[in-house]
Amino acid sequence: MIRFEIKSNEFSYDLKALALSFFPEKGCEVLQREEWRESGGYPLRCVMDGRELIWADLPGNYDKNQVKELVYRCFAEESGRLLPWGILTGIRPAKIPLRMLMEGRTREEAAACLREEYLVTESRVRLALDVAEKEYALTGSFDHENGYNIYIGIPFCPSICQYCSFSSYDYRRYAGQADAYLTALEKEIRYTAEKFAGRELHTIYVGGGTPTSLDEVRLGRLMDMIHRYLPVSETAEFTVEAGRPDSITRDKLRILKDAGVTRISVNPQTMRQRTLDLLGRRHSVEQVRETFRLAREMGFDNINMDLIVGLPEEDEEDFRHTLREVCALDPDSVTVHTLVIKRASRMRREQMEQGEDMNPEDALIPLLQETSEICLRQQGYEPYYMYRQKNKAGTTRNTNQENVAYARPGKECLYNVFIMEELETIVALGSGGSTKHVVHGENRMERVENVKSVEEYIARIDEMIERKEKEFEMHSRMEE
Repeated sequence: MIRFEIKSNEFSYDLKALALSFFPEKGCEVLQREEWRESGGYPLRCVMDGRELIWADLPGNYDKNQVKELVYRCFAEESGRLLPWGILTGIRPAKIPLRMLMEGRTREEAAACLREEYLVTESRVRLALDVAEKEYALTGSFDHENGYNIYIGIPFCPSICQYCSFSSYDYRRYAGQADAYLTALEKEIRYTAEKFAGRELHTIYVGGGTPTSLDEVRLGRLMDMIHRYLPVSETAEFTVEAGRPDSITRDKLRILKDAGVTRISVNPQTMRQRTLDLLGRRHSVEQVRETFRLAREMGFDNINMDLIVGLPEEDEEDFRHTLREVCALDPDSVTVHTLVIKRASRMRREQMEQGEDMNPEDALIPLLQETSEICLRQQGYEPYYMYRQKNKAGTTRNTNQENVAYARPGKECLYNVFIMEELETIVALGSGGSTKHVVHGENRMERVENVKSVEEYIARIDEMIERKEKEFEMHSRMEE
């Protein structure tokens, strides 16, 4: 057990994150010492397994990075290792260099900041800077204050994967509620179109779940709804995350193509059949190939494929096999996710039932991440957005839980950049949607959440709209 005794709780999250990054198998608690509240400096004590590691009192002009660096250097010495991202504990490490570039600073200045102030390793400095420069080039011409983006959530899947922690539901069980769901969704789309009339809609992203779980009739209805209310032809990008090969048909692809969809996903996650079976993905490796080729035949020239490193029972050669197979298909972008088993997933529940604390494939994750980066860069793909995942369940010893998207130049997903770097408002529609309202000029972002349950969303759609109305109206009055 690791215990911090601190002056105030202002840095408690960061201290816990550092502790669990170095020692994920240990618990961590942060206690506030009442007698230290009036201290001009920052007293800090850290005890691990009954042994005192830190007893320090930083001077009165302390800041968060000084506190984190003190703890980082102690834990690095104790563990004998460094963290790839140094003292950065947030999920958006590219945000720091991106903001510096937007301020007119140079790549060298941003690199020095990451290296010296945040103790980031050289390989991650390069990745963060490459991503930030790409993001800056992609978004620099957009009017962020006047622009917005729309996310439309379809919470259905052909089956639920073992590792999934999203608000997704088996379409076979929920097909009878699909029409009512689309009716509620249409109401929310119509409200959003009216509320944001006169502003620039930059991107539309239809995700889930798996939107192509809907049958052809309902998928056509969804596309008609989008076109009825939204200026699709004026957007820079229209993505539908088709995702599961077993949900995609020629007719569905034709519906998407006729609707002006510019980007889709065909996501294998792995090209090993035994792993697909283990994960509960009810499609074959050959279906991945067939579906991808069908999408190409139908004229889609921007196709993404998702992969996952750290899948159960996969070794290095299994992942290299997947990379070779995917690169042979020549997708326009490849997103490499790291498996972090969240508490809400079936895989985590089964691990706990079997008394297993950690995924044995964790040790391979850093190697596989490096392998994917080297391979994809060599194939002409460039990293354009990334984020780090939180290991809230303590289910991995890997502290480098990166999701990195690589794309051929000109095939990047703008929506991913906008949502990750919080440059523009994202209005999220559908069950489980999380609207991110960027308040420009105040350097902050407000969230508006929709309920996750399909039944609750249908029954409470007016309340979901009212939540958004209160948020947007409040800030429009403040701006006046």
